[in-house]
Amino acid sequence: MKNLKRIIVWSFVLLCTVIQAQEYNGNFNSNELRVANNMTTSLVFPFAIISADKGSEAIVVDKAKGVENILLVKAYDSDFVPTNLTIVTADGNLYSFIVNYSESSPNINQVITAELAVKQQVVFSPEIENKSKIEHNANLCLLKTKFLKGFKSKEFNLGIQVTGIYVQDNLFYFRLHLINDSMIDFEVDQLRFFIRDQKKSKRTASQELEIIPVGIFDSITIVPHESELERVVVTPKFTISNKKYLIIQLLEKNGTRQVGLKINRRALTKILPL
Repeated sequence: MKNLKRIIVWSFVLLCTVIQAQEYNGNFNSNELRVANNMTTSLVFPFAIISADKGSEAIVVDKAKGVENILLVKAYDSDFVPTNLTIVTADGNLYSFIVNYSESSPNINQVITAELAVKQQVVFSPEIENKSKIEHNANLCLLKTKFLKGFKSKEFNLGIQVTGIYVQDNLFYFRLHLINDSMIDFEVDQLRFFIRDQKKSKRTASQELEIIPVGIFDSITIVPHESELERVVVTPKFTISNKKYLIIQLLEKNGTRQVGLKINRRALTKILPL
């Protein structure tokens, strides 16, 4: 009997712990949001945040630095009349929350699922709609099976590899695999794409054609030490002659380390439709 009572007590304690963990760190399943002025509430959306509008100045709203899909919310006053918060994400979904003050039990680190979206399709301007489509395609690239081999380079314990090239709507999608095997974080200054002549004549200067990326998904600010990252870089469609090659170059900020990868015309014959 005593053992049975102990089991019941510990089961109740475990259940309370699980419920509390879900409340603070699990998926958010309510349109009511509780915030405090001594804690920051982090809302993680499935897609990038296009806009966020708060109902009053009683709350402070801002995007997390370096990312596009995390919104930080905090109470400005110690108590306030309930207000609202409206968010639009890149997939065309609209989210609406009623925000209340709660010093004792604010929502913390909440994952927002698409089920919470208002069932109304958002109509973007052409520019934003195009960006949303490109981001969607970039995410598809990361789900593709790797098919390119041999296009890689490594210097200063830093590696860069092209594992896939796709084309859609006159855009190239380069899937890059970045490696930092060193003990020092690599802070990124630039990720360059440019076309250069294979051989430099003594009588003529070498010419470079810079290719400006349309976007990098997700943005690269740092490659942590002893880590690997997957990123998709989108560029306008281009061609390479037999006498030229493409260089993908990663440069360090406030440092001398860099790694570059040369890609010839043969690689572009391996491009697949997205």
